[in-house]
Amino acid sequence: MKKILFTILTSAILLTYSCSDKAELLVSIPNDITFNELKLGTYTNAVPDGGFTSGGIRFNTKKNPDGTFSGFAYSNQNNRSFVWTNTKAARDTNILSVYTAYRNMTEVYAVACADNETDTYFTLDKAAVIDLALFANNTYNYLAMTYGANSGTSIANPNIPSAPKAIWNTYATGVTRKLTLDGDYYKVIVKGYNGSALTGTVEVYLCCRKGADPLNPAFAFIRAEWVAADLKPLGMVTKVVFSTSCSYKDANSKDLINSYFCLDGIRLKK
Repeated sequence: MKKILFTILTSAILLTYSCSDKAELLVSIPNDITFNELKLGTYTNAVPDGGFTSGGIRFNTKKNPDGTFSGFAYSNQNNRSFVWTNTKAARDTNILSVYTAYRNMTEVYAVACADNETDTYFTLDKAAVIDLALFANNTYNYLAMTYGANSGTSIANPNIPSAPKAIWNTYATGVTRKLTLDGDYYKVIVKGYNGSALTGTVEVYLCCRKGADPLNPAFAFIRAEWVAADLKPLGMVTKVVFSTSCSYKDANSKDLINSYFCLDGIRLKK
């Protein structure tokens, strides 16, 4: 029986909470959709043509001509280091890696590029209520939100203290500051549909500074671990659609934090 490390919340609201309110436990999840039947080599990922299926849920994937993708890929990479070289391989490693404070224990998980709702969705074989799902930042976004950009100063890598100092950069286009200001946020917007009818919307904050969440104005955090989000408010669904939003925008009001996040441990209500 697979066991994973994830965050258990002590309140009924599973989306947003203080870091001091959590406890990390090993919890059995025999019936959750975990993607672990999708075979990958060690520390690899897959961006499949036309999507993929796990546990009766069909995840959409669209490959773009420039080598990027929309929708979902899957991965078992866990990178808590910096991008030390400006190469596509280095950036892709961080895009397709989950950021967790300790070694990731979820094995295979999905990575979303939710740059448009048309491509970023999954469908269920039959209508069901989703009890919860696990969300996390990918490494690319975590670095951009936590460190901003630095292209001129040699510093030590905080995740590998023994590594030599180096000049690093997140390579997130347009990002020049950290998301540490009051009102800063990065969130995943989850919409449920039953057929063509919208059934509900849930927002999952992966970065939330003071005043950003109107329901919890004192909250201030950035996720560095999987968080369980209550998706029951979506109701009975046959399709779930994803998008993202952040407070940090360019002169044309376009989000500067890319629309990436990681997804795992989907639990359907019995």
